[in-house]
Amino acid sequence: MGATASIPDTIDTDEITVTTGLSKRQISSLWTRFYELDRDGRGNGQGYKGFLDADDLRRVPKFSENPMASRLVKVIFDDFGSNGQLTFRQFVNFMSTFVQCERGRHNQRRPSAFQAVMSTTKTDLESIKYCPGDSAKIRKMKFIFRMYDVDHDGRLSKEDVQEILKMMVGKISDEEASLIAEKVIGEFTENQPFSTVTLETFEETLKTLDFNDKMSLKLLK
Repeated sequence: MGATASIPDTIDTDEITVTTGLSKRQISSLWTRFYELDRDGRGNGQGYKGFLDADDLRRVPKFSENPMASRLVKVIFDDFGSNGQLTFRQFVNFMSTFVQCERGRHNQRRPSAFQAVMSTTKTDLESIKYCPGDSAKIRKMKFIFRMYDVDHDGRLSKEDVQEILKMMVGKISDEEASLIAEKVIGEFTENQPFSTVTLETFEETLKTLDFNDKMSLKLLK
């Protein structure tokens, strides 16, 4: 693809380091990947557009092979982008959720995802928004929750899980999807398959998983 341009002076890497916990080396690596993904040679004279769109992500083999790719694209651009575009700063915000920080900032002990938002929010939708003080684990938890919350109401329902199953499996009958979805919701709600799952319940059920080790993003590599 040719030489990668250095990070533009307009990008404040010091500010990114402070707000994300990423090291300068990690930011530089993300810039290299961002530049490689930005394929439009008609840009501002430097050979790139300066942002990513959905097609840029879909060209990544591991991304395009993912049965959840369309859902993933929607959540990425809804949560981190604007007007169907992802600037480098927005790209870093997204990737910092999954990149292991070298500086240890996001490994500090912090409140749970639910506790972190209860003091300032009251609705289910507000509880799943990303906050400046969120640790990497909390951001990952919210991102996973958002992936499954298809109707974006701040709760996971049987219908949400059914939609995800159809994306993942493809050929599955409505009856089969319904039965599986009921079992999934039942696991979170003490066998109440027609109930809904809040972020608090979701986190409590999955708290034994080590998200920092098991959810490093590889689809953009």
